Formats: sequence, C-alpha cells, structure tokens
Amino acid sequence: MALSQLRWWLAGSVKVHHHMFAKNIVPPPSFANLAALCAVSLFMPNGVTGEDAAETLSAELSCARAMARLVGYDPGQAGGLFTFGGTATNLYAINVGLSKAQPDHAERGIEPGVAVVGSWPAHYSQKTACAWLGIGTRNYLSAASLPDQTTDLESMEGACRDVLARGHRLACIMGAGGTTSNMAVDDFAEITAMRDRLVTDYELDYTPHVHADTVVGWAYLCFVDYDLSRNALGFSPPVVAKLARLVERLKTVRHADSFGTDFHKTGFAPYTSSMIVMRDGRDFSRLRRDGGVMTPLFHDKDAYNPGTFTLETSRSAANMVATWIGLQALGKQGMRRLLGHALEMAEALRRHVDAFATRDMTVINEHAYGPDVFLRCYPPDDPAATGEDFSDTGSVRRINQYVSDFFTWLSRQRVPEAEQIAVSKTSAAFYTPSGEPVVAVRVYSLNPHFSDSHAGELIMRLLKGKRQFDAVRPPADVSGEAR
Repeated sequence: MALSQLRWWLAGSVKVHHHMFAKNIVPPPSFANLAALCAVSLFMPNGVTGEDAAETLSAELSCARAMARLVGYDPGQAGGLFTFGGTATNLYAINVGLSKAQPDHAERGIEPGVAVVGSWPAHYSQKTACAWLGIGTRNYLSAASLPDQTTDLESMEGACRDVLARGHRLACIMGAGGTTSNMAVDDFAEITAMRDRLVTDYELDYTPHVHADTVVGWAYLCFVDYDLSRNALGFSPPVVAKLARLVERLKTVRHADSFGTDFHKTGFAPYTSSMIVMRDGRDFSRLRRDGGVMTPLFHDKDAYNPGTFTLETSRSAANMVATWIGLQALGKQGMRRLLGHALEMAEALRRHVDAFATRDMTVINEHAYGPDVFLRCYPPDDPAATGEDFSDTGSVRRINQYVSDFFTWLSRQRVPEAEQIAVSKTSAAFYTPSGEPVVAVRVYSLNPHFSDSHAGELIMRLLKGKRQFDAVRPPADVSGEAR
C-alpha cells in the first residue's frame, strides 16, 4: 500500500486532522478502526463474559496471538488482555509481580517493604500503579538513566540488591520499552539475566516479574524482520540508523515476562485501546477471583470469561474487534510506512531548525530513537544560545522559565484556523547530571499528511511567534531577574 493511499485511508481531510497538529503522541485514527468501533458498539458487547460478548471476544485472543508473534513469544503459550490504558498495563504487570513475590497479598495485604524498581525517565503511571496497589510510591525505586534515557543497569541492579539485602520482596522490575521522550529502549536480555542472578544470590523462593513498558515502542517491533540493508521502502540513512538502534534493543523484549501496548498511540487506533501481554498466559490466573464470588456472574464455565481475572467488570469488546480489524488492514508494511514517515519528518524538522532558527532555538535530543523533536528556545542574544552549559543549574533554570513562558504565551494566542499549530511542552526532555529537568517545546507528528514543506512551515511559524513573544516580554539579565 502506497503512503498516498494510507494518507487517504487514515485521515480524511486536513480539516479533520490539521497538518500542523504535532502534539504529544496523538495519531489520526484509521477509518477502518473507527468504523468497526462504531458498528460493534451498537451491540454493547461487554468483554468480560463469553455470554455477553459472544464471538467478539475472539478478537482479543487474535490480537494477543498477533502481539505474541510480533515480540517473539510462543503464541500458543502467551496471553493478552485489553485494558483501559498504558497505566493499566503497568498496574496488571505489577499485580502479577506481587502475586509471585507474595502469593497471599490479595487476602492478607501487602507486606511492608515490598518494592518495584524502574528507571528515572519512566512514565509516572508506574508510580501511580504502586500507589493504587498499596505498595506506595516510596517503595517505587528509580534507577539512574543514561543520556539517551535508557536505564543505567548498574544502578538498577544496585536498587534491586538494596531491596533484597534488607530482607524485603521485589515484586517487579520495569524496563524502558520506548520512553515517551526519545523512544529509549532497554536491553531486556541483560535485565532478565540480572534478575536471574538476584534469584540465585539471594536464594529467593520466587522470581521477580520483569515488565517491558513498551506502550509507545511496541509498534516498532514491525521492523524486527525488515531488511534494513536492502531497505525496500527507501528510508533515508538517518532513519535507517535510528531503526537499526531501535530494532537491536526491541529484539530483547522477548526476554521480558510481559509487555504493554497502546494501540491508540503508535497503532493509529482511537482511544482507548491498550493490551497487556504475558509471555506465559497462565500468569493471568494469579489474578483470578474467588470462584464462589464469581459464579453468579459467569454462567458458562466452559466459555472464555476473562472477567474472572480482569480488574474491570465493564469492558467493551468493540475496541477489541476494531483493533483487530485495524491491525489487519494496516499490516506490517503499512505500519512500517507510517512510522518510517514519522521518523523522516522528525529529520525534516531538525534540518529546518538548523537552516533557519539556530540563533533562536536548537534541537537538544541528539540521542533520540523516535520521532520526538525537542526544541530548546533562547531569549535574544542570550549566551546560552551559542552553546548551553547544562551543568550550570542557574542557566538551565533561567532558560527553563523562558521556554515555559513562551509556551504559555503561544498557547493563549488566537489566530485564524489556517495559521494554527499545535505542539507540546515537555517538563523534562532529559535531566542534567545534577538532576535538573530540561524544559523544551516538543514537536511530535504522526500525521501521514505532514510533509517536508509542512515541517518548514511549522518551524517558521514557531520562529515568528517566538519573535513576537520576545518583543512583548520584559528583558531579563543572566540571573533571571527582570530589568
């Protein structure tokens, strides 16, 4: 399928999904997915029982097998569940880990000190899951990260050993599977090998669960069997280099015990469509409710009744059918074209910044694996513009404030529809060696209509807006005090 065909199939008119919409990770949903979602929703299938959802639940099983094959799990042994978002995929993974570390936790409550280890740039939903499960955010330990946002595995092992040396239980180790910034992916072969060393060294009577938080990065698994040397789709050398790094790491996700997918992020599906996939589907049985309680709700004991172990007792099956149809309609080749195009447009944005805006802004995520472009903006004639010293905390904070003020101003402008743009702000494109967050304007386009000329237009509009902002903003000295 040509990219031009995909553009029509995915997004309809520009009025529906504006060219200049390059905000966070918001793709245009495919018409095939939307049509299926609307059609199946008319029948109100509740995806917790075979009796209520009938054959629509087979779409969940089909999606789970497809995701298992994509990552390299045995599809006959793996299992997967649709749930309410990326937060829920982390919630399920940690709860399975809890059930391994302390099998009676659901009845007796969680023992003091039970911990989860993740990484510093991980999504905040990991801490949220610990809070909701009763583990507590203080028992979520963050390992240090490297400049490209991958996890410092020495720091991660140190955090795990600290938990176990105190005699506490380690429920789950959570690695980066495509961070929301930079698309950083950890080496899960090394993480699971580290986990296995811990089991031996501390003579554990359980095995801590390893989860890959791949809700953004999962889609790039489509490139695992793509011949990058032949490069049949003709991606540019910078994009091929990015894909090579991504594929090298994503191949290791098969070593994790589970991984998460957000189809509504990089799968071009509408909200909400997420799935948690277990390498061993029997792990879901660890979450099974008491049979005596469930019997009145589930009349057919032989039917597929996921409600016996799902958190949800109301769970639409419409998004399951729609996602399965969307995956089949796109296929690997369609996904490759769409994701490759997004990477190409990130390169185009970088080129246009270098060509037109170097005195006003610079791209600061040089180690990016994905389509993210982080623009660090500078006041006129600021010394940081010619080479910011990220070890200078005062300077970093001064520019952070400037970028935040600019984004706030930009967001409040009322302009004609033809001139509108939509970008995001990140409060932490990365962290400095002293732990200071670095604020930046974030441009992230998954729109198949977005072109090289649109990339140039977007940068020029940002530049025009910035110069208008500079004209009305009181100047500040290098200490950040207004004059």
